[in-house]
Amino acid sequence: MTQGNDKTRLRSVGRSLPRVDGDAKVRGLSLYPQDRPCAAGCLHAATVRLPVARARIDGIDVAGALSIPGVVRVLRAADVRGTNRFGLLEPDQPVLVEGSVRGASDVVALVVAETERAAREAARRVVLAYTPEAPLVDPEQACEPDAPVIHPERTPVGRHANVVAERAIRRGDAARALGRAAVVVEGVYRTGWVEHAFLAPEAGVAERDEHGRLTLYVATQWPEQDLRQAARAIGEPVERLRLVQQAIGGAFGGREDVSLQILLLLAVQATGLPVRMVWDRRESIRGHGKRHPFRIRHRLGADAEGRFTAASLDILTDAGCYASTSAAVLDNAMAQACGPYAIANVEMTGRSVYTNNPYTCAFRGFGVNQVTFAMEQQVNKLAAALSIDPADVRARNFVPSGGKLATGLAVGATRGLAKTLTVARERARRRALPRATGEWRTGRGLACALKNVGFGFGFDEHSTAEVIVTRAGAIVRIGAAEVGQGVETILGQIAAETLGIAPRRVRVEWSDTATAPEAGSASASHQTFVGGNAVRGACALARRKLEAIGGFAALPLDGFSTVHTYQAPRTRPLAQRGSARHVFAYTWSTCIADVAVDLATGRVRVLRVINALDAGRVINPKLFEAQVEGGVVMGQGYALQERCVVREGLPITTGFEACGVPTSMDAVPRIETIAVELREPGGPFGARGIGEITMIPVVPAITAAIHAASGVWVDALPASPERVLAALESR
Repeated sequence: MTQGNDKTRLRSVGRSLPRVDGDAKVRGLSLYPQDRPCAAGCLHAATVRLPVARARIDGIDVAGALSIPGVVRVLRAADVRGTNRFGLLEPDQPVLVEGSVRGASDVVALVVAETERAAREAARRVVLAYTPEAPLVDPEQACEPDAPVIHPERTPVGRHANVVAERAIRRGDAARALGRAAVVVEGVYRTGWVEHAFLAPEAGVAERDEHGRLTLYVATQWPEQDLRQAARAIGEPVERLRLVQQAIGGAFGGREDVSLQILLLLAVQATGLPVRMVWDRRESIRGHGKRHPFRIRHRLGADAEGRFTAASLDILTDAGCYASTSAAVLDNAMAQACGPYAIANVEMTGRSVYTNNPYTCAFRGFGVNQVTFAMEQQVNKLAAALSIDPADVRARNFVPSGGKLATGLAVGATRGLAKTLTVARERARRRALPRATGEWRTGRGLACALKNVGFGFGFDEHSTAEVIVTRAGAIVRIGAAEVGQGVETILGQIAAETLGIAPRRVRVEWSDTATAPEAGSASASHQTFVGGNAVRGACALARRKLEAIGGFAALPLDGFSTVHTYQAPRTRPLAQRGSARHVFAYTWSTCIADVAVDLATGRVRVLRVINALDAGRVINPKLFEAQVEGGVVMGQGYALQERCVVREGLPITTGFEACGVPTSMDAVPRIETIAVELREPGGPFGARGIGEITMIPVVPAITAAIHAASGVWVDALPASPERVLAALESR
């Protein structure tokens, strides 16, 4: 269902065209990294890791490994020619560990052999002498003065050497306003590790291409960033590196960090031969990052009519053993921790700290999921305390157009925010809450959310596209990774609309860094807005040239090409008293969930979800619906059942079932999507990215519905049967 005021008729944009990659994927023809055949003489690589999360390495004996027939090399830290360090925001991760192991993902040695069996057997034969050390697994303890320092070589950035990032925001006088509030709601909220659960495991092939370039055939979200990190780590000029994307079997942020890319390049550099490596699911879960666990202490004050007067928050996140994107996640979380509301008095502190737990990284929502759960739970508790309809409390506090969020960020038009609440409530009124039987009780919950589009916070965000126009149509080249979100289809529709031709005459080429210009990461709901503007700009230049020469029929045989770089609006880093612009665009959403709770067992069933989004102009309605449905099910899993169990720093859940990932049998049976189509200023044809906002309000809507059904609040995720039952028993 679409709600909006934009009646402009377009030929390609706004149509539910089939996914460009859909046919090949459905028929099993897409080539994933693990499917790529090896060239003649291809070797195989296997990693060597410690069975503990923290230890001092005393020695590595590779004699037993080298004695196995077919083993070519066993690489150690001394074999790495470059810095032997990588990392998205700071290079604190070793390619191969020397000295000390800090976490589960650390690789101590890399075996290269003629067969996969020989490589894996040799990896088991490497003898590691090490001294185990007690892992630091509690982020609260990591800030204590006597806590062991995880990265002693690093220059401290906070009050303790284990602090990865530390932030503070203060506006007005929160303490005074809380003291004068008619009601103050206090809560402590906790979230845990969650596995990305992309279907295709980490896999790839590396080789020297015909031009002598070290070439990777892998799946990633940000190919150029992978190559920049690899160049420094192994001492190879970045212009001598190339990445060719294979089909990407899901990502959700987990492929933004490097996994096996540098290991593969290192093996080719050392042997001169092609090398293949495929991780099994156990190694995949151990080797890549997880969603950040949060601890949030939250106080929210309001007057007797439910108007918010003050908020005080203390946020602590577990970065795990390496920094990855933890500083940026903290920025994102704090900027949006008070939701889409105007609050004059705010005091907020935040820290992200090192531990010996698995490193934590980008994951759909990028820190906003955790703080939205806390804030919306607080809003619902406050509404209950004042006996005011939760929707009315929200409507009274929404940031007005041209107003400021709690951080001091001035926002533009916010009409879509209130519209999502209105249309979601109207739809819910027409949907009766199902009757409960026996020990089951039903309830309905509401939550609202906002999410930034693009990276923001001072990041130089741009994208470049090239369009090659021939008599047959157009080839669009842009390095925007197709991770399942449908960007290949979306960018093709934008190109077709701009050029005035049928979508079937447009082909998007995105996979090869040698030909596709950089478009940034396929994350932060970025590509539709930033990549889409780059494509539209390049195609607009091409259309003007076409009109000047008389159209496609007048083209020379080889055609011509145009290039456009779109520079996103400049933003600023998060400041203590807010800043004029640390984000250039937002999406808004309202979610209503109906659940049933078994009072005897604590089990929760989600019966229906209504999700209304201010989506800007929807480029492809079916893809929009698919994004919403996927986000709802992912939110359902995060709310109720997903949990990657970590003990002594090591993930002990080794498969999707153990991680609690929802299956088709668990999925919400009724998902209703509503697109509020109010055009985004500056977006291509008024569009904006919606990949992350789809799941963010789902969790607090479900926990609010649990309270409506059972009378208990669950303040830690997931709201498992054990937690719900414990809350019922202690009520």
